[in-house]
Amino acid sequence: MKVELRADTVELSGYVNAVERKSELLPKAKGRDAPGDFREVIKQGAFADSLRRNPKVDFKLNHSRVLPDSIELEEDNIGLYACAQVTDEEIISLARAGKLKGWSFGMNPIESSYKQASDGTYERDISKLDMFEVSILTHRPAYPATSVELRDGRVIEYRASEITPEELDQINQYTLNDMKAEDLFTFSVILCDNEIDRDGERFSVSALEKLSELYVGKTGIFDHDPKGSNQSARIYDCSVVTDVSRTTAAGEPLTQLRAKAYMARTSSNADLITEISAGIKKEVSVSCSVSRISCSICGTDHRSRPCEHVKGKYYDGKRCHFILDEPTDAYEWSFVAVPAQKGAGVTKICSESEQEEKDKAIIAAKSREIEILKMKGRKNYESESTY
Repeated sequence: MKVELRADTVELSGYVNAVERKSELLPKAKGRDAPGDFREVIKQGAFADSLRRNPKVDFKLNHSRVLPDSIELEEDNIGLYACAQVTDEEIISLARAGKLKGWSFGMNPIESSYKQASDGTYERDISKLDMFEVSILTHRPAYPATSVELRDGRVIEYRASEITPEELDQINQYTLNDMKAEDLFTFSVILCDNEIDRDGERFSVSALEKLSELYVGKTGIFDHDPKGSNQSARIYDCSVVTDVSRTTAAGEPLTQLRAKAYMARTSSNADLITEISAGIKKEVSVSCSVSRISCSICGTDHRSRPCEHVKGKYYDGKRCHFILDEPTDAYEWSFVAVPAQKGAGVTKICSESEQEEKDKAIIAAKSREIEILKMKGRKNYESESTY
């Protein structure tokens, strides 16, 4: 989800609830006929059924004041998705202050059932409901999947949500002592994609898939400076996601390498966490090695020999660019300055991942940064980029 600020409006969008996912532990008093404290799961199709029967749903602030703006709602395979163009002055003010914390919804369960969990609590499955309102909150939501980010569509997707037990297990693989969820801050980041970058190069989809393996466990630093004091976060999960509704300049569906990262909440990084949440720290750059760099026109591998084609020039109506493939190592990822320098690009080393080459890559990366493409869709990358 995101909050996108404009001059006199704010666009709120994202998932109000992810179906088939447990809420936080709720007190017995919150559930109709609940035998004890419980976690709640909305079943797939429940929201769609409610919207078919009653498409009129109030849009509120904190389940209280009805907002004058309308909200669009639909259920997809992930959950209940909301989008609203808000002109309400209070909401705009709260958004600018970073005080919007998440989504929530009001409903009457029609068909539900309880079952006891191994820890003595209960789980309530709701298969049918009547939803009568959706609210934007200024306090923490009950559902881990419901959170709001403050960003302007650029690069990093921040999460204010609770850390699930599964995620905590993933994170604790990299910690000396098992950490508690309340001691950690997590966020998501788009590391790179298959769009042609400002240096006239792009990753192949197969390269992104290999990097999704290589980047798990890698550290996040600042400006590709390998000092230990610059370590700020670590990736605990990666995935490759394709958006068939968006097309790259090379004519492929946009495919992104997305990562989940964590950092410990400490007094020394409190300001950094605030800057990430407020959208100040958002652009990132990757440092990795690839063993093949091929020309998009003739397929020549520039690792072994150059060809006659020049990046950026057109041949028979096709713009030449180089394709990065067969990654051999991922070194680190960095928060970088905004904007990236003209002609910047990711670090590419065309040899085996030996320590000497890693050091060269990190040094080279300090002078060759890439501004990762805006998360907000680009129909015409060439017209929006400066080479």
